[in-house]
Amino acid sequence: MGERELVRDRERTRRAILEAAERAIVHKGTKVSLAEIAALAGVTKSGLMHHFATRDDLTAHLVEHICARMWQEVRAHVDLSENRPGKFTRGYVRALTGGSEYVTRIFSPSGLLATLGSLDAELTAPFEEEDARAWNAAFDADGLPAGRALAVRYAAEGLAAAVNTPYLTADQLADARAELLALTEVDAAP
Repeated sequence: MGERELVRDRERTRRAILEAAERAIVHKGTKVSLAEIAALAGVTKSGLMHHFATRDDLTAHLVEHICARMWQEVRAHVDLSENRPGKFTRGYVRALTGGSEYVTRIFSPSGLLATLGSLDAELTAPFEEEDARAWNAAFDADGLPAGRALAVRYAAEGLAAAVNTPYLTADQLADARAELLALTEVDAAP
C-alpha cells in the first residue's frame, strides 16, 4: 500500500470516528464511552486511541470537525451567481433555516452544540476563538452594514435552534427566512 493510500485511510478512519462520536453524543450524551464510539466507527477502542489519545483530544477534534462541517454547509448554500453584497450572509441564512439537515441537527435544542456546550471550555476555547474570528471576518467582508449582518446572523441561529420544535411552524420558518434574506439585499449606491 502506498503512502497516499495510508494517508487516505488514516483520514477516513479519523472522520469515521468523529462522525461516530457526533452520533453517540447526540444519542447518549457526553458520558458515552470511548468503546461505544469505537464500535459505532467500526474500529477497536485501541484503534480510536491511536487517532485520539484521550477523551479530551477526541472532544477538541470533534469541535474542530463540527466547525469545519458548518463552514462546508454554509459555503454549499452560497449562490455563486449572486455577485452583490450579502452573498455569504444569504448562504448562512439558507444553511441555518432549513437548507442543511446537518446544521438543523447540530443546532437543535438536544443537538450536538447544546450537548458540547456543557463541556469544559478550556478544551476548545483556543479553537473557538480562532473560528469566531474567521466567522466575523467573513461577515465583515460580505458588504452588509455591520449591525444588519449581526442581526441577520443571530436571528438565523435562533431560527435554527427552533426548527423541529413546537415553537416554530414550517410556515413561520419560511416567512422568517424570506424576511432575513430580504434584509441582506442592500443598494449598491450609498
